[in-house]
Amino acid sequence: MSTFQYEGRAPLPIKVRVTANTATTIVTAASNALYVPWFQVNEINGGTHNLTVDVYDGTNAVYQGDDAGATWNAKAVTAKASYKFTNGLVIPIGSLLRVTSSDASGYFHVNGVYQIVV
Repeated sequence: MSTFQYEGRAPLPIKVRVTANTATTIVTAASNALYVPWFQVNEINGGTHNLTVDVYDGTNAVYQGDDAGATWNAKAVTAKASYKFTNGLVIPIGSLLRVTSSDASGYFHVNGVYQIVV
């Protein structure tokens, strides 16, 4: 038995390009919580800059772990690597899933899917 019920339509796509070194919002849980079953972050430039992945509630950032068990708080990436996050995240109402690059040009693409929790 599931703890959550999901909206009956297909999952919505995540397709975000990170183009700066400020926190880039991937999804926003404005009026409903969101469920992100998976997403991946891809380094696209061949650089080894740092990456942060967090859920931010407006006050606190909770850093996220990937499939390999690494926590992503200003963690150095491998050039041209993809990092998968398939543990599933619930983004509470009023919170954001964010990605931050240490490079001024960003150089990350994020893709995946999310669903609205009803």
